[in-house]
Amino acid sequence: MRIDDRKLPARRGRRKVRNGSAAPATLDRYRLVLFASLFLVATFAPVLSAAAATLITLEVGATGGLPGFHSGELRRYLALHMAGSRLVDWRFEPAADDASAPNRVIWTFKRNPYGGGEVRSFGRADMAERTFGIHRPITIEVRLYLNGEYQTLVEGQAIVQGGPDDRDLAAAVASLTQSLLGTSGAYRATDTGQRQR
Repeated sequence: MRIDDRKLPARRGRRKVRNGSAAPATLDRYRLVLFASLFLVATFAPVLSAAAATLITLEVGATGGLPGFHSGELRRYLALHMAGSRLVDWRFEPAADDASAPNRVIWTFKRNPYGGGEVRSFGRADMAERTFGIHRPITIEVRLYLNGEYQTLVEGQAIVQGGPDDRDLAAAVASLTQSLLGTSGAYRATDTGQRQR
């Protein structure tokens, strides 16, 4: 008994190839995928470019210095740890100098006296602090300038040893960055007219 293949129902999932080209149903699927891809690009490209347009680059400067850093090293350190705060609207780069960029953040470090008072010494303080790992209390001020105009500042205190491996300093930089530029930071408060006091 011989079975006629023309009378059997077509199997699903099989594609017929005619003269090396894809079946019409396959071409329709490709066209649909291409159309959907183009639609998604057309829909989300303006949103992504608008988000990229709102990204502000701030140059990071520093005054006052800290033990264990030269001025250029401190700027790079601050920019690196500010970027680690993961603020989506901001980008940070070390400044060439502290006052030329219109969009900048200036960090000021002031050493506080010890709680028990200062002791007069005749050696180099920076050398003693690096050698013996002395932790010093400091006051940190961070000022924000946009388009060459002062916007706001935040300040805080920390006890730091100094140098690029100081975890307390890294935590203070991240915390003050959030306090200045975060969603509930000082800049957002001044931007919406709710200046923090």
